[in-house]
Amino acid sequence: MKSKSIGSLFVVLTLIAAIVAITPSAFADHAKVDVSVPAGTSTPGCEETNACFDPAEAIIDVGGEVTWTNDDTAAHTVTSGNPTDGQDGTFDSSLFGPSKTFTHKFEEAGTFNYFCMVHPWMLGVVTVQGETMEEGEDEMMESEETYASAMSSDGSMNVEIESGIPTAGEELAISVSFTDADGNIVEHVNYDISATQDEIEVLSESVAHAMSEPGMHVTESLTSDSPVDVQVTILGIGFPGDEASWIGPQGDVVSLQVVPEFGTIAALVLAISVVSIIAVTAKTRVIPKL
Repeated sequence: MKSKSIGSLFVVLTLIAAIVAITPSAFADHAKVDVSVPAGTSTPGCEETNACFDPAEAIIDVGGEVTWTNDDTAAHTVTSGNPTDGQDGTFDSSLFGPSKTFTHKFEEAGTFNYFCMVHPWMLGVVTVQGETMEEGEDEMMESEETYASAMSSDGSMNVEIESGIPTAGEELAISVSFTDADGNIVEHVNYDISATQDEIEVLSESVAHAMSEPGMHVTESLTSDSPVDVQVTILGIGFPGDEASWIGPQGDVVSLQVVPEFGTIAALVLAISVVSIIAVTAKTRVIPKL
């Protein structure tokens, strides 16, 4: 009996050690990111491969900094906004020449598109991960997790969600990720997400962006323990602000439901409607690696 107890304890400690070993990779530190303005970007062509900024998408935490270095022979700007609507006033480097740098500190979570005012084909994006995302993940880890998935209408993309149990008076953290038919993570998926409980909308976010890590969303405080209906609309694969180049399934609506089951027993997430197609505007069925 004693040997069995020691053996069981060893198994538990081994599992705990494995979880601790895996956890740091899931919460990578993004306190500072360096972005290069590569040589030759003052001439059109870099936009064809999203190489006008390197990396084209910088991932940072709230309070972190992004530093752009001009490695080109021409002067450039790093200006928040887009060429169509112009600058939005969030940040602007003004013209800075070769070998010069520009640094901006991001105090709020969100997705920030930017471009060069002199060379408008140059597009980039900064994604700032907020504290609410980390708190949402902590909440999910501490509570009983639920899981469900459903495939897009063309069979090329699987939508997966994880969440806690719907509880009156508490917010519900919902994690959304996307994989291909082989189970590989699909990056740069743009999507809308909404959630309702008792026919009351508790979450509505437009043009969210999922990368290698799941997109995190938190509902308003729930009014009951009733099921929560989650709806994810796939908008396409590509960089935010460059909708014309998005590919993959577009317009697919995946509906799932978060259902509490038997009180303290783990909640069950059911895919109540595998996929309903609203509009498919892309003909491609191949999910590329961006």
